[in-house]
Amino acid sequence: MIKEHILKKQKSIKNKIVVIASSVFSRFGFKKATMDDIAKAAGMGKSSIYYYFKSKEEIFEAVVKKEAHALSLELEKKVINVNDNPKDKIRNYVFIRMKYLKEMVNFYEALKNDYLANLAFTERIRKKYDKEEQQTIKNILEDGVNQGIFNLTNTKFAAMALVTFLKGLETTMIIDQEIDMKGLERNLDDILHILFYGMIK
Repeated sequence: MIKEHILKKQKSIKNKIVVIASSVFSRFGFKKATMDDIAKAAGMGKSSIYYYFKSKEEIFEAVVKKEAHALSLELEKKVINVNDNPKDKIRNYVFIRMKYLKEMVNFYEALKNDYLANLAFTERIRKKYDKEEQQTIKNILEDGVNQGIFNLTNTKFAAMALVTFLKGLETTMIIDQEIDMKGLERNLDDILHILFYGMIK
């Protein structure tokens, strides 16, 4: 019972460090943030932080995984497990993805920052995220084909092309701080209209 209580307390402290470190990394970026910054923000001694995490990299990995998990849960709840028609599912998937990547600064930095490519865990997360994303979109496209909504012969290639398109799009939209959520939604609707119906009258 005592051991269980200690483990629960340790888990709570680790989670607190991760939550606070998330804000620190968001503010300074991974490269500039220090263990001293995290310790100060958490109101803890640096040695106490090292008791729970071996390095800044290990804390950042926990932060990124937490944000990635939150995005996955949101997509499951609002897209994957919802009985919308496939066209609406694609739209909702793209919007939620963009909205959360705009908010999840650390996860986005892990995906895009070339400096972070030197960290072993970053490449693992990038590959896992790409694989999951392509599979999710492929499943939605296959549903659309089966329902006669999409006219595709190769859903795997179409999913790969759509993910590539989204990556280019997110760089522009996430960097543009002028775009609010309503503006983002309007822009995405225009782009998806082109995607679904083309540009020819």
